[in-house]
Amino acid sequence: MLDFAKFKNIILERLVLVNITSDNNDNPYLIFESLNNKGEELTQADLVRNYIFMKLPSEERDEVYNSEWLPLQESFKSNMKQKEYADELTKAFWFYLRKDGEAVNEKAVYKSIKQRFDESAKRFEKPELGIKAELHNLIKFTNYYLRLNFDDEEQEPKLRHWFQRLKKLDFTTCHIFLLNIYYEYEVQHLTIQDFEKILQYLESYFVRRWIVGIPTRALGITFNNLYKQVKETNPEDLVNGLRQVLISFDKTQVFPDDNLFCQHITNEPLYNPKSSTANERVKFLLESIEQSLSKERVDTQPMSLEHIMPQKSPLRKEWQEMLGENYNKAHKEWLHTLGNLTLTQYNSELSNKSFEEKLKILRTSNVTLNQYFHKVNVWNEEEIESRAKSLAKIAIKVWPR
Repeated sequence: MLDFAKFKNIILERLVLVNITSDNNDNPYLIFESLNNKGEELTQADLVRNYIFMKLPSEERDEVYNSEWLPLQESFKSNMKQKEYADELTKAFWFYLRKDGEAVNEKAVYKSIKQRFDESAKRFEKPELGIKAELHNLIKFTNYYLRLNFDDEEQEPKLRHWFQRLKKLDFTTCHIFLLNIYYEYEVQHLTIQDFEKILQYLESYFVRRWIVGIPTRALGITFNNLYKQVKETNPEDLVNGLRQVLISFDKTQVFPDDNLFCQHITNEPLYNPKSSTANERVKFLLESIEQSLSKERVDTQPMSLEHIMPQKSPLRKEWQEMLGENYNKAHKEWLHTLGNLTLTQYNSELSNKSFEEKLKILRTSNVTLNQYFHKVNVWNEEEIESRAKSLAKIAIKVWPR
């Protein structure tokens, strides 16, 4: 319970209110920044805003704030909790600073933007014109960041579709590169079709690396420099320029070829009982393959991943007999591979049932993926591997290189 006596003491004895009166010649933003050195730490987005408006003439601050800064700030606030928006805005500024290849620490966002605004001010006869030009640029690219990250902000359905897919994969590092691509599209240097092809190549790059098991830590450096590399490689054709650059990568930046991709998608366990994130990606994989097989869209959202050979151990006798003498080895090696996984809304009904019982449900499924089970009557190592190879052939078309 609230201690009212203690609360009263705090109000009467410890609470300090400060009233500062400024005249027309004072800069309230400079006063605010000075006072804050002794108070609660501001976010970098707060400091950026304060510095920009400190540099503008006093008679222009309200108009610029209301017409440019406030709409941006409110867009961020409307897409997340109140306490989170400033951190997300800071991240947007960080991506903006890195889009042309500059290596910037996330903790140095304010310092780097301050430097950019100071340099821009020096390039104009009237410094405030440089400040406004740089602010306009910052807000423009930050709005691209909004469209990339938040569904309701992007009005073009085709782009929204691809942006949603990148979010599902948790592949947002590529947004550093996509800020420039969005600009190319907005000024009509890039068609919507070419923008989509670029998004497809980026998704392929991530999916192939994920399947092969390449760590993501190199991606920050990769996408810092990617736009510059693409422009140098093929300035007249950004789609082919991107493909050329991605294919040229090796070591930690490599874009895995078809053979390596198919090998891992066939043989490696992708499902992870301890990771919902990994399994959401596996579901995404199967959903994408499903969508490529038919023009008729089946709603896979309420579906879940189903292990055809059951997870539960020890296996029932009929499964042991079907898998053969080395059933334990087969169960261990193939259980979580893609060949043994499918999509269904009947996960609880299928569960630990025999393959014969599962076939009755799978063969009546309206999921195109499950039509495969019309041509199989047993489920063992050979059949799981065969289905995995079949899925891999489709996957290399869904995620081209």
